[in-house]
Amino acid sequence: MTNSWSWQTASAPAAIALIQVPASSALIDRPLPQVGQARFACLRHHDGSIVDEVVVTRLSEELLEIACHGGPGMRAAVEAACASHGLKAADSGQASESELWKALARASCPAAVDWLLGQGLTEPPFPKQFLYRLPTVLITGPANAGKSTLLNAWCGHQRALVSDIPGTTRDLLTGQTLVCGWRLVLIDSAGLRSGGDEIEQAGQALVAAARKTADVVLYLQPPGDNTREKSIEDGDIIIAGKADLRANHDGLCWSAQGIPGSSAQTLLATVGVAVLNRLRLPAMPAVAS
Repeated sequence: MTNSWSWQTASAPAAIALIQVPASSALIDRPLPQVGQARFACLRHHDGSIVDEVVVTRLSEELLEIACHGGPGMRAAVEAACASHGLKAADSGQASESELWKALARASCPAAVDWLLGQGLTEPPFPKQFLYRLPTVLITGPANAGKSTLLNAWCGHQRALVSDIPGTTRDLLTGQTLVCGWRLVLIDSAGLRSGGDEIEQAGQALVAAARKTADVVLYLQPPGDNTREKSIEDGDIIIAGKADLRANHDGLCWSAQGIPGSSAQTLLATVGVAVLNRLRLPAMPAVAS
């Protein structure tokens, strides 16, 4: 950076913006600080007019970092002042750096931030949309299959009412959980059954609509469920609900089909990883939950 400047913060409006300039420039109206030190100063135009009151940090013998006000008008004025001193915008990597800051600001969860910090804007080997939006997981199945119990356990608090009375859940209820750094939106839904009053039928319509937009569907299948052929679709992750009512149960609330486990928390984590696999999202070791 012998004769160029570069912004170190994104172009979005902010209280403070950072710009790096060569220490040889005459932008600053006072003697420069020693390397590793900072001081208050004024940033000035070539004609001597003051542009902004700033904090100047001497990063090295050749490089300064200036903290100025970050509004669009001030950034434009700072750029004009740089140009008046013969400094040009650095063209190596500046655009990608700005885009990376924007991407980080939009990141949907810790795993997305971790990916962007480690890999930058390279095309990920998983659906890119999940860097910026949360996947939705619909929990469905017959009435009294344990859907609301599963939602509460996964959220870590009582998000939905739980009752032995069929039809307790009429509307769609949402909660969130974190699995290996990826945040998931969980949707509890009315139990699948035919008939019922107008409110129950409206609840069934909501389930059908949510199934069309969900990224993953978890189907809770309680003992004696006979709705498998007409309710379960290809791609559903099937979970055996109410394991305590099954023969040879081991005290678990749920057991994922074909997935062994020794505790409810182990199963929740295992089912969570199964959801990530269905979404083709990697478990991020640095932010594993």
